Amino acid sequence: MKLVLYLPQIILSLVAIFIIARCFISLFSMRPAGKPKAVLINKDSGKKLAISTYETSLGRAKNCDILLASTLASRSHAVISRRKKGWFITDTDSKTGTFVNGEQTEGSVRIYHGDVITIGGVDYTFIAPHAGREDGAPPPVLNSGVSGGLVNLATNYEYAIENGRITIGRNENCDVVIEDRMVSRLHAVVQYTDEGWVVTDNDSRAGVGVNGYRIHGSEPISGGDKIMINTHIFVFKDYGETGRRDARG
Repeated sequence: MKLVLYLPQIILSLVAIFIIARCFISLFSMRPAGKPKAVLINKDSGKKLAISTYETSLGRAKNCDILLASTLASRSHAVISRRKKGWFITDTDSKTGTFVNGEQTEGSVRIYHGDVITIGGVDYTFIAPHAGREDGAPPPVLNSGVSGGLVNLATNYEYAIENGRITIGRNENCDVVIEDRMVSRLHAVVQYTDEGWVVTDNDSRAGVGVNGYRIHGSEPISGGDKIMINTHIFVFKDYGETGRRDARG
């Protein structure tokens, strides 16, 4: 009878001992971090960002594994993970998107040693010698032969589009910086896609116009089209794959 009365206390004591034992086992089994499994190298600064786990989050939030300084990066921007088939990067609903070798990703995309990952307007080279392509081919350089330009009608200054993509906004990290409070930090993106050149309104406050009409989302453009960012007008030049300035537009 006495055993039945003390049974709850005995059970609680055993549970407590089990929990404490598990804590000690975890504490003494911890090992210092080993060599990075992969590395991201900032192409501009050369700074190396170590990827030491099989799932690494990237963004501006303090709880991310890798903190990104670019204000164009989202708080939770992307996740790089290693699976049985190889390394993958997944965009986590970021505002500015995640790009691999110049192509915007959708869902999870496999990445290889030498690939260029663009996050928040910053290019990083993915270094993982064990993650080479099966055929030994070098990483593709997509859209590298496609070029264009944006000519500011007010100043006649031309911004070159050399790799199939250019960002426009008030943020200093944009390719085309417009110092205007009505212009959003990342206002619009002009880029080359499988369907040709398009301009995309990045949910800006003042909107984006093409040839006098306000667009919603992405809009196809061609040489000679006028792109309006608030009151600032740019003429788009399409030089095609030759890169010659008299090619089109």
